Amino acid sequence: MMTVGLVGCGKWGANILRDLLSLGCEVQVVDFAPGARAHALQHGAAGVYDALESLPPCQGFVVAVPIPDLAPVCARLIPRGRPIFAEKTLCTSMEAVADLEALGGRDLIYAMHKWHYHPGIEALRRLAAEGSLGMLRGIHTTRHAWVPDFHGGDVFWTLAIHDLTIVEHILGEVPTQVRAVDIVQDEFGLPVGLTAMLGSDPAVVLSVHGRHWNRQTSISLHGTHGTAGLLDACADHIVLRDKYGERQLPIDTTFPLLLELNEFITHLKGGPPPRCGLSQAGELTRRLLELRSAAGLSS
Repeated sequence: MMTVGLVGCGKWGANILRDLLSLGCEVQVVDFAPGARAHALQHGAAGVYDALESLPPCQGFVVAVPIPDLAPVCARLIPRGRPIFAEKTLCTSMEAVADLEALGGRDLIYAMHKWHYHPGIEALRRLAAEGSLGMLRGIHTTRHAWVPDFHGGDVFWTLAIHDLTIVEHILGEVPTQVRAVDIVQDEFGLPVGLTAMLGSDPAVVLSVHGRHWNRQTSISLHGTHGTAGLLDACADHIVLRDKYGERQLPIDTTFPLLLELNEFITHLKGGPPPRCGLSQAGELTRRLLELRSAAGLSS
């Protein structure tokens, strides 16, 4: 049985605990909040602690703390010499990426980006790669919701990171050309919405808003022969439309969180590493910083 240390057992960390247990792991939890520790014990954690230093030896670690704490927590775990799977957005500056690399994190730290594992996004990637849509001319992503808590970040770090990950998975990279960025700020100056266009062939259009009346997450591909899309993160199919009409293509409905945690546990058992390492996570950070700069925001 794998022993995994889970750092952070809040709302999302509780889901991670559930899935690690379903994968047959013994889970040791650290969280400063008494309520989170009580929840962890009640739902199957082998032990709970209020300090990182109190964690017993583990074969790997999963980090699910607020965005500003992710890189510092990973830095403190590196000396243990065990693989670390950290939630997004791992770093909000290139200096933080360099610091983790200098500490030896390049071969230990991996970033959790669930959209790398979503069966719908994988199905869209295959359609694009095999030419079913003809020449791919556009990718449009929509991520709208009312977000009560940005977890110490803003719309770039908490939401747009998902869309850049999707684009990267479908294209193999995020276009470097930033054609336009427009942001919406709340009364305190916090960026809570953005619209951006990247690249030209294909053009990538991002519509990301955390203060929106309607909840919607969708991705669409537009090619010279047809269009395809995922209408919702929990959909059981993607839709393809071309000259032959509209078709629904079934997809696996396993939650991406479970899929990515399974890949991490398989790695702990000697399998290949998770698909987003520290270097790749750093490139996503670089792209987000470029978007922020184009919008006139400081890093």
